[in-house]
Amino acid sequence: MVDNSIRVAIADDHPLIRMAIEAALDTVPAIVHVGSAANSTELIALLDAHPCDVVVTDFAMPQGAHGDGLQLLQLLRSRYPELQIAVFTGLDQTAVVQALYDAGVNHILSKGDDVSHVAAAIMAAHVGRRYLSPSVAPLLPARSSQRSTVPLSPREREVLRLFVGGMSINAIAEHLDRRKQTISTQKVNGMAKLGVERDADLFKYAIELGLDAPAAG
Repeated sequence: MVDNSIRVAIADDHPLIRMAIEAALDTVPAIVHVGSAANSTELIALLDAHPCDVVVTDFAMPQGAHGDGLQLLQLLRSRYPELQIAVFTGLDQTAVVQALYDAGVNHILSKGDDVSHVAAAIMAAHVGRRYLSPSVAPLLPARSSQRSTVPLSPREREVLRLFVGGMSINAIAEHLDRRKQTISTQKVNGMAKLGVERDADLFKYAIELGLDAPAAG
């Protein structure tokens, strides 16, 4: 496990959804899946037993001793103040999304969107950026077009510049004499800080993002 891995817990009462999320996260080297839960009872037990950076939880998840919805989110915030929370919901209604956002949840995912958005939301949560999946974003007031002010680390900028310059993750790792997982982590963290979700957008906005110049050294 790399030093800056993101420890993630998953909570959803539907086994197939949990499995889909787990499978999607297994492809991201930066993310370490610490465990899954089917209700709030299991989730609290999991978080008490294992340090965790981000939890991805279903909004409507009955049968648990600690409730679900806003009640569970309030408990998570008070009990684990450093924990970042991403909410996965099938209730794509303005009132529900607005209530979540008003409660301080700014990483919201729709179950109707591709599961790949879960990893992107986790990366955004880890670096303090808001993330709304495509079906959720229109349900809230327009977001500012201003890009993140979270600065890239020198190594993140170096990796992104080399990647934009045409080098693969393997080639960058060899060039910089670092582990492939480390390079992958620095790439995804850097993209999250810049608010860029796809490699295509990273290339498209390279000049705007200040990544067009070759890395020094």
